[in-house]
Amino acid sequence: MEAKLTRKELLKNWALTYSSETAYNYERLQALGQANAMVPVIRKLYPEDKERQVQELKKYFVFYNTEPSFIGTMIPGVAAAMEEQRANGAEDITDETINSLRTGLMGPIAGIGDTVSQGIVYPILAGIACSLAIDGSYVGPIFFEIAYKICLIGFGWNMYRLGYQKGKSFILTMLREGTIARLTEIFSMVGLMVVGCMTASRVNIEIPMILNIKGVKLGIQEQVIDALMPGLVPLAITMLVYWLVRKKVNINLIILIIFVLGISLSYLGVLGIPK
Repeated sequence: MEAKLTRKELLKNWALTYSSETAYNYERLQALGQANAMVPVIRKLYPEDKERQVQELKKYFVFYNTEPSFIGTMIPGVAAAMEEQRANGAEDITDETINSLRTGLMGPIAGIGDTVSQGIVYPILAGIACSLAIDGSYVGPIFFEIAYKICLIGFGWNMYRLGYQKGKSFILTMLREGTIARLTEIFSMVGLMVVGCMTASRVNIEIPMILNIKGVKLGIQEQVIDALMPGLVPLAITMLVYWLVRKKVNINLIILIIFVLGISLSYLGVLGIPK
């Protein structure tokens, strides 16, 4: 009888990948968590053979480390498909074959997954939530929790299913042709748009100083700077902070400098309180 994984085992395998780091250690990193995630798959494929179950799970106790939640769920999806093929007599799939694939994919997938999760999705959603919270709305943190979980589950399950259904050749083709890289670039562009909107709407700087030129009074910010480019001052400050961060200046020092300069320049009348 053909051994076939059902949606139940696949869902369990996918869900357990989110606990990959609960048994994290500095010898094998996520290995124990990944081995635990494969238990439903191995039990289904070898239901009456306990010794075989133990033997098959042992291969997952090798070093393993990748982004486990967004894009990284592809890898256990591919592993589940290979385990299924092996249980049905595919002699060319060995322990070494499965682990070689997992080891080969975990690096590229980690780079892409970390970029998507930590560099794009999280900052965008957190920025929107903070924007709502600044306005005094309790919807901010609720929005973040719900939206982040939707992205986590949506990305995770679909990437897992893609790995299971399409297999290793499809993933390698996507990596080789740069499909995932292009998607990452698109998300990055969306993230930059959100950051730009937040810079214009949330970085409030008021320069109340007035120039008196032959009896003509000109507001430095309203009639000079904003006439050249609205929002130029907030943009300049934001880019300066970004440059300092890129130069690896301590973020706490940057915050302290902003506080000191803000208070000092306000006291001297160079900066005012935004309306």
